[in-house]
Amino acid sequence: MIKNLNLIFKKKTVYKIIFNFLVFFIIIVFTYFSIPYFFNHSPQLIEENFKTNNDINIKNISKINYKAFPTPRIEVYGSNLYLKENILEIDGSEIVIILNPSKILNNKKLYYSKILIKGGSTKIKTNNINKLSNYFKKKKLKIFLIKNNLFFIRNKKSLFEINNSIVEIRPSNNQKQLRVNGIFLNHKITFLLKSQLENGNNIIIKIPELDILSRIFLTNKDNLSFFNGFVNLEVLNNFFKFNFTKEKNIKINEGFVRNNIINSSFEGEVTINPNFLLNLTFEPTVLNIKKLLPIIQKKYFSDNVDIELIKKINGSFIFKRMTQGVVTFKNGEILFSNFHSGSNNSLFFNARISEFGKKGKIYFDVLKTIQHRKSSPKELKISGFIHPSSSKIFFEQLLFDEKDYTQEDVKILQKNFNNEVIQKSLSNIFNQSKLNNFFNNFKD
Repeated sequence: MIKNLNLIFKKKTVYKIIFNFLVFFIIIVFTYFSIPYFFNHSPQLIEENFKTNNDINIKNISKINYKAFPTPRIEVYGSNLYLKENILEIDGSEIVIILNPSKILNNKKLYYSKILIKGGSTKIKTNNINKLSNYFKKKKLKIFLIKNNLFFIRNKKSLFEINNSIVEIRPSNNQKQLRVNGIFLNHKITFLLKSQLENGNNIIIKIPELDILSRIFLTNKDNLSFFNGFVNLEVLNNFFKFNFTKEKNIKINEGFVRNNIINSSFEGEVTINPNFLLNLTFEPTVLNIKKLLPIIQKKYFSDNVDIELIKKINGSFIFKRMTQGVVTFKNGEILFSNFHSGSNNSLFFNARISEFGKKGKIYFDVLKTIQHRKSSPKELKISGFIHPSSSKIFFEQLLFDEKDYTQEDVKILQKNFNNEVIQKSLSNIFNQSKLNNFFNNFKD
């Protein structure tokens, strides 16, 4: 009995010692983390530490709070933050400085390796991306942006924006990681950049609601004025891949595009500054004009069409192999030059589109070589326009063997062409069998 009492007493003593130790430990920890409440974390202290440690200018601080939990941190309100030489501008945000718990008693210097930026907006000038990349390669500061609006600026104009974004910048010894989640054109977007010192940079862009997935690899270069890599891009049922080299311009080679309309290799050059210019050469193995024309009709020759993309494209597409010719985009106008098709390339045409929408027209000039039964080959020339919204062809002038047809004859041939070839569908305009039947009228 006495032994049992002694055992119980000893256990209670042990529990009491443990309890007292825990209370003492909690008091010490609480006191340790509470001491900074009595420090004067002045705007000058924060500004000097940010400038000295990370080349960050922070201005217009209106309020500063210290919080011990969940981890020691300083909250800075009403401030604007600028990375070195204003390569990144963050306005109207709350900045949370996550302190190193082991060094919070130093009231003359801040020790931190992570900051949170809540709300506000961030401006990134595209001509500063090189400097921005080099900055994060050299720094070990972790930066998180939460519910922040990202604006990408070029020549003082907004190129695009990502709203309500969550940005994570995680540097380490061998790898840098940048992750952006947000809203782009009212759709969720994820951007992930993994930069490895030896293997280069991998970029993944996802917009699930638009079925867009892009994978980009860049060689590891400190100077973004020259680099190379490759791109794999999937948009809906369209697949693109190509290698590229960035010097003064972007040179593209070993490219390939595949969808239900075209399978083709391509190469060329893209110019960004001072203006966007696109020059590509295609060599298609599959080109389904019957599927392409209805899409063009609906998108660009109907009510309330959006031609902003066409206005922004300048340059040329050169086609070889199946069909040959040049498509030129210039100031919102599209020109088709020196196209030829048919057996022995016997059909040549030029065309011009300068007006879109329901009233839009495609003006054309066609030259067809007719193998005459009783004499040498003769030339048929037809000028007119296509009215895509009504799926009709209008002939304005017709010459055969230098003979000018009367307007009455032109109208008759125009009617025959619409009835026999077009048949209320522009997809028949390149139907070789129907075209041959129409041209046979000139062989007699």
